[in-house]
Amino acid sequence: MKIKSVFFIAIFVLLTSQVFAKENDIEIPVQTHLSTEKQDSREELVPFNFQKIFAEAEAYFKAAKAWKKLKCQPKSGFICTKHECKKREIKSYVILDKKAETITRCDKSDCQSFPAEFNQTGVFFNVQTEGPIGTLIRVLGDSRYKEITTVALDAYIANGECKVVE
Repeated sequence: MKIKSVFFIAIFVLLTSQVFAKENDIEIPVQTHLSTEKQDSREELVPFNFQKIFAEAEAYFKAAKAWKKLKCQPKSGFICTKHECKKREIKSYVILDKKAETITRCDKSDCQSFPAEFNQTGVFFNVQTEGPIGTLIRVLGDSRYKEITTVALDAYIANGECKVVE
């Protein structure tokens, strides 16, 4: 019943608008084709260089596979609690050791090592610990990294750069 009502109303509106237009000599322009001209400069197509993307991905993949030990220094860090994430002063760094399968966290002169699991996923290396202080680190190739460490329900989040250690 509702569909019939809507249909009849739509036909009525269409007919009355045509009659009104004829009585007042108003032309209603009807667009019969769509324009293919560019309307906005943001719509311009930029050629995509797949060769460059694949070459970068292959370089990151090989770098991720090749490193044995990295020293990762955060550039920014945050402590996130239930209600907020505050910027944190950075005083520590981490050493990721694939061969020993450990993460070593150093604050000034004090260092602690934790057993960790190392897994390569494409161009990334994921490093994860278990226990009361859970850490997940993702390294792109052998350079940039992001770290998320949890203590209870609070989290420390860091972003930074890694360098290969001999």
